[in-house]
Amino acid sequence: MHPVTFLKKPTAFYIIIFVIMISGCTDTHSEPGATSENTISIAAFNIQVFGVTKAGKPEVMEILSKTIRNFDIVAIQEIRDISETALPKLLDAVNSDNSTYAHIISARLGRTSSKEQYAYIYNTQALEQIETPYVYPEPTGDPFHREPYIARFRILDNNRTFVLITVHTDPDEATQEIEALPGVIESAKAVFTEEEDFIILGDLNADCRYFDEDEQSLLRNSEYFWAIGNSADTTTKSTDCTYDRIIFTSAVEPYFTGDSGVFRFDTEYGLTYDETVAVSDHYPVYAVFYNKIPEHSSIWRWLFG
Repeated sequence: MHPVTFLKKPTAFYIIIFVIMISGCTDTHSEPGATSENTISIAAFNIQVFGVTKAGKPEVMEILSKTIRNFDIVAIQEIRDISETALPKLLDAVNSDNSTYAHIISARLGRTSSKEQYAYIYNTQALEQIETPYVYPEPTGDPFHREPYIARFRILDNNRTFVLITVHTDPDEATQEIEALPGVIESAKAVFTEEEDFIILGDLNADCRYFDEDEQSLLRNSEYFWAIGNSADTTTKSTDCTYDRIIFTSAVEPYFTGDSGVFRFDTEYGLTYDETVAVSDHYPVYAVFYNKIPEHSSIWRWLFG
């Protein structure tokens, strides 16, 4: 914006001061994942081979349930459970404090005999799952080892909707699968024709030897925003890799509070290394969004747009 244009708005300075003040007053996210009635928190969590063995460990289930309750919705990857009993047990543990979470789960997916499922566990006091969730119908070429799981949700507070796309890429094919994700969004747009808000989240294996996070990709342009930066470590072991990501379309960006990161459940709950890796080799990643675009966002656009 040209300085002369700014001078045509004599009250701009006072508005800037006012905006800074109200921005400070409305920031309620003093802790990772903390939410308020004006925000929705979204997370992704690879619970490393989650099945009956892990579900049978009360100490692990306690950490998982406490972790999930920090967020309004959690996309879960790497469920390996032929009996399909582990996730209902986890949901019971999450709701053991009188919370009211629900879940949806995908079919068992994968090219080999080792199948995995995706799930969304969500707070029914904040969100409603609407329309029919589905597994991405792959085009010719079979780009995904485990096809993404797609679901649409409605925020109860104001009826705004958004679509989540969770995926667990195959490490050896991570680059190819990540490059195929814009096609998944375009396909979802054809299903949800009135929707603009799309969020990709999960274990993308988007770092280290599986993916060059510094190279340009189809997801690295102005149409998408990466909420989890390249410097984050989303692994609980000795590796330092940003495997897990949350990426959203530009239409979502005005709702983003700026609060995102890695939820260190080991630090939060005082766990030893052995206790931590018993839960997972991944930490959850999260991002927090306003239910509606804050009024001060439009003021900023008026001043500097």
